[in-house]
Amino acid sequence: MLHELDFRKWLLAALVIAHIVWIANHLRLVANDEINPWRLGGYGMYTVPEPQVRFQVFDKADPNNPVRVRKLGFDVAQLHTNPLRTYRCGPIEAEALRAFFVENRELIGRDIAIIYSEVRFTRAPPSAKREMQGGVLVSWRDMNTFTYTSKFCGTEETVSASFDE
Repeated sequence: MLHELDFRKWLLAALVIAHIVWIANHLRLVANDEINPWRLGGYGMYTVPEPQVRFQVFDKADPNNPVRVRKLGFDVAQLHTNPLRTYRCGPIEAEALRAFFVENRELIGRDIAIIYSEVRFTRAPPSAKREMQGGVLVSWRDMNTFTYTSKFCGTEETVSASFDE
């Protein structure tokens, strides 16, 4: 009897069930605003427009004008922790900020704010508008040590870091 079982049918059935479970889980994560609906290969992307996350840096001395920066090192440093802000409520890590300042040495010693905004869908009336997602406030103790506060989804985390670590 064992030789009559077709394991391919059971494997196919298991894959279909796993896919259905992932669809339900992805929709739950999107409904709770925990993840970007256009990431992780789920069907939540069909529920809202693409968030189009925007990254802007402002100097505290001139908060009305965004500072032009390079962020390749920052993005690479976040590749394994939170690529493209997939997890909306995830804080920014110290390693990513170190990479950011190595790439933008002219900002070392300057207090800055990094602001993330995204396009959000509102149901009543149906529309899409850009809203602030969160941000990071960076202040410097000296030219080697900085303290930053990461604020996302109502959670605030303050960390001190240096380039020696």
